[in-house]
Amino acid sequence: MPVVQYESNLSETTAVSRFLVECRQRAAQTDQAKIASLTFSIAPIAPWEALAALKKGGDRHFYYDPPGSAAFVGVQSVVECRAVGQSRFEAAQAFTQLWQSRFVYKSFAERPFTDPSFIDEPAWILSEPKSHFFCSATFFEQTTTDFEPICVFVPQVQVTTISSSSTVDFNCLITAQTDIDQTALQIFRQLEQLKQAGRLSRSRRLAKRRIVRNVDGFERSVAVVLKHIGQNGLHKVVLADVMDVVADVPFDGVRSLQTLRQNHPDCTVFSVGNGRGQSFIGASPERLLSIRENQITTDALAGSAPRGVTPGIDTQLAQTLLNSEKERYEHRVVVEFLLKQLRSLGLTPQCETAPQLMRLFHIQHLYTPISAPLKAHRVSPLEVLSRLHPTPAVAGVPRQQACELIRQQETFDRGLYAAPIGWIDTAGNSEFIVGIRSALIDGCSARLYAGAGIVSGSQPDKELAEIKLKLQSLLNALV
Repeated sequence: MPVVQYESNLSETTAVSRFLVECRQRAAQTDQAKIASLTFSIAPIAPWEALAALKKGGDRHFYYDPPGSAAFVGVQSVVECRAVGQSRFEAAQAFTQLWQSRFVYKSFAERPFTDPSFIDEPAWILSEPKSHFFCSATFFEQTTTDFEPICVFVPQVQVTTISSSSTVDFNCLITAQTDIDQTALQIFRQLEQLKQAGRLSRSRRLAKRRIVRNVDGFERSVAVVLKHIGQNGLHKVVLADVMDVVADVPFDGVRSLQTLRQNHPDCTVFSVGNGRGQSFIGASPERLLSIRENQITTDALAGSAPRGVTPGIDTQLAQTLLNSEKERYEHRVVVEFLLKQLRSLGLTPQCETAPQLMRLFHIQHLYTPISAPLKAHRVSPLEVLSRLHPTPAVAGVPRQQACELIRQQETFDRGLYAAPIGWIDTAGNSEFIVGIRSALIDGCSARLYAGAGIVSGSQPDKELAEIKLKLQSLLNALV
């Protein structure tokens, strides 16, 4: 049922319009723009369905679907910050602090949205409101890709889904000159789009793919890096390579996200759209930062082995990984780096002395979670990111020397590969993953990224096999 059948010219007598008018009055009184944030309950919707319903063409978007937790989809931006250079994280932090205090909330989340007539009801249910800033940063502070060195934005529309429950937040930039009727009408139109989401047809033929650049030169690059290992204190370099794929029809990013969720149930599936047609998607097993309930957590994830085709072989491979001196060394340098960086912020991090196993669908890793209480000592998420990125798990040790060698040996710009992707809410909670197991999609073209940690004792043929394993699972998701 088209939204115009409800009200084509919404009056200020509705609850939504009254709230927007109040926000406009506040904006005029303070001479500061406000963000009116309205929350509605909606029928449960899968995150990929929400993205398909709301995103049009090259809209900026953010998609974040972690295992067993809330999934977020944000489309278009109300306000955003783009920054370059060494102070990019500081500029992004100043932006979030500025706008965190300018949100005004109302919730219509008492029952699912079925008909706009219920908006005339005066009772509003207001739980703890939290709006989100979505953030992505490139690996290097200078980049030649179409993604900004850092971008933080507040979405116009955000859909949050957890378990069998979904809500939608509309964030409206309100000034003294805002057209209230038009703003309210836009809200109802997008609510209708979400109601129709489950009925959207996505029948498209699968893309015929052709690899135009493979990773055949990776072994030579590993051999070059190995000559530098041990010189001038260099212990580890994480070297990456890319596979370029073209198709006869544009890649379907939404279907690929759905496939990634099915194939990687233990990973965070993500997509970042730059607003100019390119999307960076993937399924990351690595959490870089989480801040919740005054507790900060980061993960050391380094050291890899394939999964076995039988339980017995799988156990044997896992035990070999746990006993490998080379893999345990690679893992230990990541743990020590993270501990050092957290201590430099005045925190007291804690972790187990021995790594655990993280078993994923195609691969298994050595894994050590590290946590620290925040208590009265508050640190901003972006301040922590500026200290942690890039970790030895994606760069090397020492960090500066490793990054210099990466620039010399890699013939492509990493862009968002192996860089922070995540969110911050207005209550100070946040979560960021590392953008690995990832691909850049641009119409009929896709670039797939994978990397491996090179240390003394690394064998070029085995490192090539590791990145081919990572690339194959990602290639299978490009539908």
